[in-house]
Amino acid sequence: MIKKIGIIGLGNVGEAVIRSLKDSSRLISRKASLRLEVKGVCDVRKDKKRIASKYRIPFTTKPSSLINDPDIDIIVELIGGIGPAHNIVIAALKKGKHVVTANKALLASHGKDIFSLAQAKKREVGFEASVCAAIPLIKSISKGLVGCEVKALYGILNGTTNYILDKMTKERIDFNCALAQVQNKGFAEKNPTLDIEGIDSLHKLCILSYLCFGVWPPLKKVYAEGISRISLLDILYAQELNYRIKLLAIAKKQRDKIDLRVHPTLLAAEHLFSDTSSAYNAVYLNTYPAGELLFYGEGAGGVPTSSSVISDIVSIALNEKGLLRKEEKVSLCDMRDVKMRYYMRIMALDRPGVLAKISKILSTYNISIASVTQKERDIHKFVPIVMITHEAREDDVCKALSQIDKLSVIKSPSQKIRIEDL
Repeated sequence: MIKKIGIIGLGNVGEAVIRSLKDSSRLISRKASLRLEVKGVCDVRKDKKRIASKYRIPFTTKPSSLINDPDIDIIVELIGGIGPAHNIVIAALKKGKHVVTANKALLASHGKDIFSLAQAKKREVGFEASVCAAIPLIKSISKGLVGCEVKALYGILNGTTNYILDKMTKERIDFNCALAQVQNKGFAEKNPTLDIEGIDSLHKLCILSYLCFGVWPPLKKVYAEGISRISLLDILYAQELNYRIKLLAIAKKQRDKIDLRVHPTLLAAEHLFSDTSSAYNAVYLNTYPAGELLFYGEGAGGVPTSSSVISDIVSIALNEKGLLRKEEKVSLCDMRDVKMRYYMRIMALDRPGVLAKISKILSTYNISIASVTQKERDIHKFVPIVMITHEAREDDVCKALSQIDKLSVIKSPSQKIRIEDL
């Protein structure tokens, strides 16, 4: 059986897919009795023609040339972004093509419409590569766990931020220094905003929310906070308290609501998640009846991502039907009402009575202190006071810290990092 493919987008992933298809053609043929042929490739950048020429594949700068080609069965969209990619995917589905994409931003923004159209046209959309690159997470959740209820999901979904936090922890360097190192090694873009501010993790969390709970959440209604305010002090103090800091994507089923959020999180040092190093990704699922499951692997890069793209291509070529969730009418938790424990770092003048003032404000907002440490002594200078609270309401913590920061003896802004007890 021969299936013909059109690839749109010849960046790192696009080129890696072409190369991997060539290298693994015999393996695929032996395992699946299938031959995959790249009928054409497309990129608006004319200089990318050299890649097509290298592999002797017809090249075009017009996506419509591939979408309208009657011989092409599957369109692979790898250009990223939302605008043009959305138009390409919709046009391909309307033309009766199956689609494979690695585009998490597109699916997070337009997944509901894309899958509705695919269902109406009786076509498949493969999106394994949109979350965690090489880790076969999408198929595991949608098929392997089809008989399971997902109670909670915790994910280290962004390799760049994990690499930065890992560098800060192991080399004891500050955020800006770690970011510069990551950029120099090519793990982060020149403009790393989507990564370090948690937006990339947010996009992936929205896709996982649909797979686990049947909910496509509006992006603006999901709380997302990045790691740009994490200091080396926080890294070191967390270590002293036997915690590690990770950028975590969290999804929990709570009765008739879904708790979705992305933010830096303190995790117990002994938990397996805390050992996720470098640019690796990890996803921890609490399910019934399968129990606790941990997925771990490379979460970025052209070559690892290409394995998931090819997996989707083969599945579609073999007429395997994707198992997609029926949408559920479930509301989202208001972040202001979420309760958890907190790490706080407050920079205060080393004077008598300061801690009493802070404690009084916290008490006013029903925030109970589990432990408190004044890390240094230097009279007449600002020194860090580190606290761990008992479970408290997010809105109360925000209001309390806002009031604390207005004190003349406090150097604002104070730091808060949420704690998850996995």
